[in-house]
Amino acid sequence: MEAGRSPRATALDIVGRVNRASGRREGGILGLTGSQARSVAAARSELLSGDPAGLRAYLKRGRRDRRYDATVRNAIREGRGVGRREAARIAQRYADRLLQLRGEIIARTETLQAVHAGAYEAMQQLIDTGGVRASQVRKVWQATPDARTRDPHRQMHGESVPFDQPFRSPTGALLRYPGDTALGAGAADVVNCRCWVMMRIDYLPNS
Repeated sequence: MEAGRSPRATALDIVGRVNRASGRREGGILGLTGSQARSVAAARSELLSGDPAGLRAYLKRGRRDRRYDATVRNAIREGRGVGRREAARIAQRYADRLLQLRGEIIARTETLQAVHAGAYEAMQQLIDTGGVRASQVRKVWQATPDARTRDPHRQMHGESVPFDQPFRSPTGALLRYPGDTALGAGAADVVNCRCWVMMRIDYLPNS
């Protein structure tokens, strides 16, 4: 954030960049998750199977490289599997895209967490310096209004709590702000969260 780098640039630092000469992703510090690795193995099996149903299943994978779709459709039409060398190339591109997805999720999650933590700390400093009392501040949870928002956070939309108290997710997790893990919130409430908090200050009460 201080360097003005976007989450996408950070993601590429995490997972590496594709070498145009070799076609492989290089220089990253993370690999695929176990689930992603299994998805790549399953995709490779679908490509090699020669089974029309398996090949069509590959064509439904959202992160596949669509430049190879014609090759897969030709295999379906000819009643055969994709050649081993071509299947390996296609599966590698699928793996690269899954790895990029992982990097993007990590980068977005950490970047937004830093933004929310900064806003929370700024309000805390205002309270600490006497600019406002904690009792005058309330936090209001704001969920992004679309289908990608997780159901528990959609249920929290508009929930208001005092500044010095955490929100309680329907999952049971406690969060001072979106992305907060200090009180034990797990990945189900933190990863890729796009919610934010609105601070409301009531300046009228003096006691």
